[in-house]
Amino acid sequence: MIEPDYVEGDSAPESLLTLQQWQRLSAIALFFFCLRLFKTVFGNIGYLAPTLLVFYQGMQRYPGYSALALAAISLLLIGVGILHYWVFRFRVIDDTVEIHSGILRKKQLNLPFSRIQNVRLLQPIYYRLSDHLCIVLDTAGSSQQEAQLAALPRELAEQLQQAIYLAKAGQPAVVAAAEQQSTQAAVPAGEQLLCTRSVKDLVFYGISNNRVMLVLGLAAPFYKPITELVGQQLDALGLDVARWFNPDLQSWLWLGLAALALTMLLMLLITLLSIAASVLSYYQFQLWHVGDRYVRRSGLLTRHEISMKASRLQWLQLQQDWVDKLIGRCNVHYEQVHTPYSEYQEQAEHGKIMVPAVLPAAAARLLAEVYPDNQLANSVFGTVNWRYLVPVFAGFCLPLFLVSQYVFLPTQPVMAMASLLAIAMLVGLFLLRWRRFGYAMDANYLYIRQGVIGTDYYCVPLHKLQQLSIKQHWFMQKAGLKHLTLVFASGSLTIPYMPAAAAEAIANYALYRAENSNKGWM
Repeated sequence: MIEPDYVEGDSAPESLLTLQQWQRLSAIALFFFCLRLFKTVFGNIGYLAPTLLVFYQGMQRYPGYSALALAAISLLLIGVGILHYWVFRFRVIDDTVEIHSGILRKKQLNLPFSRIQNVRLLQPIYYRLSDHLCIVLDTAGSSQQEAQLAALPRELAEQLQQAIYLAKAGQPAVVAAAEQQSTQAAVPAGEQLLCTRSVKDLVFYGISNNRVMLVLGLAAPFYKPITELVGQQLDALGLDVARWFNPDLQSWLWLGLAALALTMLLMLLITLLSIAASVLSYYQFQLWHVGDRYVRRSGLLTRHEISMKASRLQWLQLQQDWVDKLIGRCNVHYEQVHTPYSEYQEQAEHGKIMVPAVLPAAAARLLAEVYPDNQLANSVFGTVNWRYLVPVFAGFCLPLFLVSQYVFLPTQPVMAMASLLAIAMLVGLFLLRWRRFGYAMDANYLYIRQGVIGTDYYCVPLHKLQQLSIKQHWFMQKAGLKHLTLVFASGSLTIPYMPAAAAEAIANYALYRAENSNKGWM
């Protein structure tokens, strides 16, 4: 194990030397522990929805008792948060972060620098005045974030981050305090700014990547009380909405226009919420190349600094959904090593590097910065065989067509025609997906294209390959087709219904590159 100079040398910052003794976090960490506990309890709204609905009904019947119960629960959670803060101890000694925590079940964590893959810095809004940071230490192969130091002064947190990275690189972990930049406007030495995003760009991203539908689904148990509340407010304003949608009082034209207006209003509200979420997450977005790492800094209420070692990058994905295509934007995903359960970790989205809503030319520049020798723009993509559509049509579209016509045609010809139109549109989407699917390969990279109306491109270095499989079922044998699946540390990519000779050629060359490139996969 490499011993960094700050443990024994006198040239290390005095602030790092003080971390060798057991100590508590700053008192401002109380906010962090209490809010994290509230988020843990109330964040799983999908599980708590029935309980919250009963509590809401109880508030209507017994508002005094309900308010008292809510205050008691809040005080209990605050008390538990204070206890978590009080028992939390940490120190940094001998290339190891040591943490003691836990109230009823004591925990002792020893996290060597060698196991730490990423050091993330977070600054919630309540840390702004005191300029404290939360430092998150991520490890490979972990089912949870291994360590959080909830409130360190900015200078100390940045020095610890740099000390960990330098120790992992085998360099002296000496960080002179004079080298710390005092303003955000100055560009730190050795850092290259690759991309920034304006509020206008984030608005485009919010429009094209709408995630509010998930929230609306989880809020389903509350639709009835919300509807009643809105109805009461409209009645107070003298608006009789029920009359607008009464078919006995209104014409079909009026009902159609009213339904269309209501739908557009709801979509506008959903889009505005999505835009707000985009701005909150990616405000003042900056992507930096710092030494051998890519660093993302963003966030309005909570400032996030996400760091990823360049060697952990498995592939780049240029994602363009149908709305992105309409507005001429795409998103660039830096896919890194995938750890077990990483999708379910706290703040998992903020642990990734993604550049939102960039122009295609800017996306190409980011791709060229990572893989200078890529030939994605000049690649001629092979297509998958038309038999890719047979299972979809025979197993899904045809049965759906037969059932819908059998049910609706004898008694409801209008519904039969509507279902026929819907199935025709579905068939058209499958045809577009088949036409979009393509693959290409050069000496160093595999390129995959897929999508429906929009288009996603994958640029995958062949030397990152972990394993592959080639499959062929009876339907494909006569036509000489095979499925090729390539597995990387960030996931798997499949090219279906491709010619057997092409699948074997790609598989053989990819295995050759993985074995003889002399390059690591992380």
